[in-house]
Amino acid sequence: MAFGRKKKSTGPQTKIFFCSDVHGSTVCFRKFINAAKFYGADTLILGGDVTGKMVVPIAHQGGGKYRTHFAGSDHELTTEKEVADFVKKTENMGLYPAVMEEDEFLEIRASQDAQDELFSKLMFERLREWTAYADEKLAGTEIRAFAAPGNDDLFEVDEILDEAESIDLLEMRVHRISDQHEIITSGWTNRTPWDTERECSEEELAERLKSMIDQVEDLEHAIFNLHVPPHNSKIDSCPKLDDEMQVIYSVGNPVMAPAGSTAVRDAIEQHQPMLGLHGHIHEGRGETTIGRTLCINPGSVYTEGILNGALVTLEGNRVRDYQFTQG
Repeated sequence: MAFGRKKKSTGPQTKIFFCSDVHGSTVCFRKFINAAKFYGADTLILGGDVTGKMVVPIAHQGGGKYRTHFAGSDHELTTEKEVADFVKKTENMGLYPAVMEEDEFLEIRASQDAQDELFSKLMFERLREWTAYADEKLAGTEIRAFAAPGNDDLFEVDEILDEAESIDLLEMRVHRISDQHEIITSGWTNRTPWDTERECSEEELAERLKSMIDQVEDLEHAIFNLHVPPHNSKIDSCPKLDDEMQVIYSVGNPVMAPAGSTAVRDAIEQHQPMLGLHGHIHEGRGETTIGRTLCINPGSVYTEGILNGALVTLEGNRVRDYQFTQG
């Protein structure tokens, strides 16, 4: 389904499909690559938080039986089909299933280094499978595809994305995605409770943004592809946590609070690009306007295998129309 607004056409257009926070979901990534054809877009942009967060061991018990712990419960898989179905299900949820013998499972469980090594191995293997899929699907087309990491992604993710034939890495670069439009990109965020790979102080983030903004030739036609949304913008609203990292409730409902970046908001207020593309806050699906700048966060429900996106048509120095998509 889709919703948004449209305006009358007055010139050449660039049609972007944007999504973010696929977090390792294979089905969501494949939907992203196929979105250009499905929605008639000429440009694909994958925002940050590309990779998943967890390995799910599936330990062989002998006799064709496997055991795993998933979603808070123990599960026994007794046929190869059950194992294959479980692997596919968890891959599409953004998890990294790993079939192994029981003694290997016990060895890995006893070593944090072994756990980290397995996690990185599975993460990088899947990402290379994704880029191979993109190269195959986009070969011979005129579709432009761009991607960037987010605060949850290891720095090796940049290298793997940059190896792809069909995908251009955007991170901390000023890139021209059409004759008229430049884009700046950062997967870095302000501080979070989770101490992720790419987060920093607001002052440091402001300096990172300035280093790119200073290189932009025409800010009126620019796109700010910044993983973290601007502070207090509605699209950065998420459940508030207490000191124990538990959601705070009031009258049975989670208390919502802004978690976006003041540095991002200041940059948008000062420079007024035509468009801001954001993610990071999965609950923040929606749009807001800061001055002349339209800021969009498609949100994320990747664990359900559903891809939230935004279809944005650019025309000169304005956003002609936009639609939120889900499927």
